[in-house]
Amino acid sequence: MKLWIVNQYARTPSVSGITRHYDIALKLNQYNVSTTIINGNHDHTGNVIPNSLNNKIEKSQKPYFYNHNGVNFLTFHVRKYAGNASVGRVLSMVSFYHDVFKYLSQSTDKPNIIWGSTAHPFGTLAAYKLSKKFQVPFLYEIRDLWPLSIIEIGKVSRHHPFILYLDYLDKLFAFKSNLIITTAPLMKKYYIERWNLPESKFLWITNGTNLSMETEDEANQGLLAKKKKGTPFRVVYTGALGQANGLIDILQVISAHKKELRNFEFHFWGEGTSQKSLLRYIKEKGLACFIHAPVSKEKVSLVLQSADAFLFYLRPSVLYKYGISLNKLADYHAAGKPIIAVGECAQNPVIESGAGLIASSVRDLPQVLLKFEQLSVEEKIAMGEKGQQYAQKHYNWQFLTEKLYTQLKYTS
Repeated sequence: MKLWIVNQYARTPSVSGITRHYDIALKLNQYNVSTTIINGNHDHTGNVIPNSLNNKIEKSQKPYFYNHNGVNFLTFHVRKYAGNASVGRVLSMVSFYHDVFKYLSQSTDKPNIIWGSTAHPFGTLAAYKLSKKFQVPFLYEIRDLWPLSIIEIGKVSRHHPFILYLDYLDKLFAFKSNLIITTAPLMKKYYIERWNLPESKFLWITNGTNLSMETEDEANQGLLAKKKKGTPFRVVYTGALGQANGLIDILQVISAHKKELRNFEFHFWGEGTSQKSLLRYIKEKGLACFIHAPVSKEKVSLVLQSADAFLFYLRPSVLYKYGISLNKLADYHAAGKPIIAVGECAQNPVIESGAGLIASSVRDLPQVLLKFEQLSVEEKIAMGEKGQQYAQKHYNWQFLTEKLYTQLKYTS
């Protein structure tokens, strides 16, 4: 079986970012599924692929084919842009769609299935049109609810012409697809309620994690200096530092309760559009908060092993009534440390796993941190063990890919 996955922002674990499709493709190899991931070489955070490969693409301006640990990539040169919500990003999306469809529609190597992922809908449009061209099944993967995410997070009117066009594409893909893959557990409700689609058309494949990310020696190293007795608790966050992530809310609460939280320090590993403003705020307020450059997926486990606890935050949004599937939550559970979960959502994995403490709003964060401080070593270990057990059952890529392959067989 030959599978094409179209996702402009798909990455290998040798760089920072989301490796969902690489992890899936790697596991599909054992089922004799040959996967080619079709991506671009640049996004708003920088290069999607290693610099050595990017230089070749920049010079040639042609799609570049390579293999990473048994997974095929076809990478297209896309225009550079700055900003997650910029005109440049939209132009990059459109040019990616145009180039992918034009180039691959001439391919003599016909796939059996084509999978379009809503990293953005224009890449998915290329996948859909290619499936029509080759007369093969089309898989629609919903990772973000376009255009609802833009309406809620970007505060754009639902009557804006661009939003109406995105809504048209979403409906087109949903109806024309052979299978709809969702990352959050209740996303299917959104489509069933709107368009009365049959529940049998949906398959939930959450974001998983590599449960063997590090050797024992590496795990003991970490990427921060080894802690000494009596030093502050380390709370670690990994991921984007954009406006939608709301980390300024976290910093403001830390600042307001600096005295009570003197036994804590906070480490944010990532980058994004809010990075400079966050750094300024930390400096102005004299906070025990530190921002570190993102690391490759291969080294995320070393970051996590440096922590006493992990942090994630959800700003209030109707989006979360359909559940969540944050990459960081899969890694947090697998790393076996307590998780501090801030915000409300349907089917919260931290509540289900018992792997941490919950703050229903950011205002409650100081109280929850102080509660964490009072936990015994045994209680913290027990939370970590529950997290690992939950990860083994729910976030194991081996299990998730087996579930996926069962559907692919019937779809093809």
